[in-house]
Amino acid sequence: MSQPQSRPDGKRSAPPPPPPPPPSPPGPRAPAIDKCDTVSNVKRESPGSPLEDQSRTKETSNQFICNDVIMFSWAGDRPEATDFDFPRDDKKGAVTLRQIVTHYAGVAQSRRIAAERLYMILGRLRCLNYAIIRYNDGLVCQSQSFHQYWRRHTLSLLSGFGFRPSEDPEAIEVIGLTELIDAVEDIYSTATQAARELIRNGQMSFDGLGELFRPDVAVKCTSVPGCGPCVYRVTDSFYEERRSLFGSQRVFNVTMEVVVLVGNHFSVAAFSESFTAWNGAHCRSLADFPYRPVAHSEMEMFNARGQKAVQFGLGGAKYLAYAASSFYVHPSRPRDRSQGMSQATDSSLSHLGGRVMIDMARGSLLGHYPCQGVEEATLSIIQLAGRYRQWLSKRSRVDSLEVEELILWDSVPSEFTVFCWPALVGFSFSIKAWGHVLVEGLAPISFQDNAFDHLVLKQERKDLIRAVVRHGTTFQATDVIGGKQGGQIFLLHGPPGVGKTLTAEAIAEVLHRPLYYVTMGELGVTPEDLERRLSDVLELCAEWDALAVLDEADVFLETRSTSDLIRNAMVCVMLRILEYHPGILFLTTNRVRMIDPAFESRITVALRYQALDQEARMQIWRDQVGRLGVESHGDINFERLAEAPLNGRQIKNAARLALSLAADKDSQLTERLLLDTVDVISLGHRNILADDTWDARK
Repeated sequence: MSQPQSRPDGKRSAPPPPPPPPPSPPGPRAPAIDKCDTVSNVKRESPGSPLEDQSRTKETSNQFICNDVIMFSWAGDRPEATDFDFPRDDKKGAVTLRQIVTHYAGVAQSRRIAAERLYMILGRLRCLNYAIIRYNDGLVCQSQSFHQYWRRHTLSLLSGFGFRPSEDPEAIEVIGLTELIDAVEDIYSTATQAARELIRNGQMSFDGLGELFRPDVAVKCTSVPGCGPCVYRVTDSFYEERRSLFGSQRVFNVTMEVVVLVGNHFSVAAFSESFTAWNGAHCRSLADFPYRPVAHSEMEMFNARGQKAVQFGLGGAKYLAYAASSFYVHPSRPRDRSQGMSQATDSSLSHLGGRVMIDMARGSLLGHYPCQGVEEATLSIIQLAGRYRQWLSKRSRVDSLEVEELILWDSVPSEFTVFCWPALVGFSFSIKAWGHVLVEGLAPISFQDNAFDHLVLKQERKDLIRAVVRHGTTFQATDVIGGKQGGQIFLLHGPPGVGKTLTAEAIAEVLHRPLYYVTMGELGVTPEDLERRLSDVLELCAEWDALAVLDEADVFLETRSTSDLIRNAMVCVMLRILEYHPGILFLTTNRVRMIDPAFESRITVALRYQALDQEARMQIWRDQVGRLGVESHGDINFERLAEAPLNGRQIKNAARLALSLAADKDSQLTERLLLDTVDVISLGHRNILADDTWDARK
């Protein structure tokens, strides 16, 4: 026997079949069958073998005959009057065509089936035939997709009919399946061609859904909230009649699959959709329908997007940049999806760009998924993530006897990259929140490797900080008491605007590491909140090798007193957390004398920042004006600008205000405009200090 051949794509399309009688429910799963049936494992013979010389099949006008045995026949001059007859086939094999057809049609005890009933299951027959063809092709070339998907998928389809593969994999053939599909398509050729023509023209009818959802055509959906267009692979489709209180309804069912990242692996999520026959206009615009075929010109774009998802999704956590309007913020405590809740109303789009750590494994454990809403596709992804967590849990238990088999890929076959889900889970350092980010908006970070050069700090201090951050956690002495991690803690203290926070930002930029900026408002006002929230932050930083900055740390490091038990408890929490933190932590304060003495021994390096002198201010002025990226008029006397005793933050504000004035006057940036803004800022600062209420606040 020869292996089945693929039929040319796209020559016919599905018509509206006359309403058939409602089918009976599908029968029970077919038992294993005997040796006389005819879906077989076909041995591949070398060219010129006797097997090839045998004439296996012949066709008459209304019969398909294999080795003189009628596999099926049909009679009738009109589609609605045509019947197919499937006599019992006693040829050696595994599964008969009759068994497959009667099971799909839900008429297990019948050998005669109307053409209209076969048309209703034409999509199922196509999907099975397509899977067998891909199985046989993969068996020959031993493709990656065969081993990772098609072998398992095809055998799973046939196992429902009792098919069991041999130990030595062989080609699979369902004798007569291709010919039956051709016969049904020939009977309905006029209508199927019309349906495909409608689709090409951007229209569709309910009776043409079978030609939209075909196994050899990728379909896209643009109605998933918080995602770009999603591309799916069709694995099953069929029409059925359903009875209800209002009479019978015609329904089209389709099952699709999408490739999605779960944990540290890619897997396949399957979901089903049902469409009820609509009233009114026979044809509708595809633009109003959630699904449409993927154009050939779009395949390259979606394939590139899938390759990007694989590149950024596999291999552990990835530190990347995301574009504006591509990150969707999830609620801090995801709702319970098991009760049908979702992120549909809670997720919000961030309109600003930033930096993100892509980490699906950790995000999934915290209840974050790369989707939102209650659509079938998103729900199937959430369910798959839950099954993956159960799989991890059972696999790690020695006493676990049953572990569910999941499709888990360490690499995605090239033909499946186009079906990759368009979003990944990540943590935004800009927003300090978990969410999902569109793959199209992700890109490698362009680090400012010269950021440390712009820091106004003595070179020996720069060298010390760089060395401790880069190698401080590499060489660790063993503590007398085990469990202490030996992290590095910097205390940066001095007046405002002298570069304390900028030091941490610059060193993170030079070393290409994330920076988590923690403010007191995030940590709560009770010891319990402080311990839980700060521990979570520092755990993430240690996991991702990120630097943490605790700004205005004196709030929680203040000297203890005998009268404030809550304050004392919070200081004790901070002492313990700092003792065991394994990473790099920067503490900044301008009230160093208020810090409890117990913290002194926890500090690795304490650096005092002096108020800026004129030379330092002049360097900052040059740097800030140069960063504005605009043309200035004439020579600017930076020495004169530096005479005003402004700090670094005030200088930056003055430069930006001068740029706004220049834009408002439609002129170049001049020294006069810069001096005007310096006067405004200096005057405002003096007025604040002179205000009577300022003394009360000090």
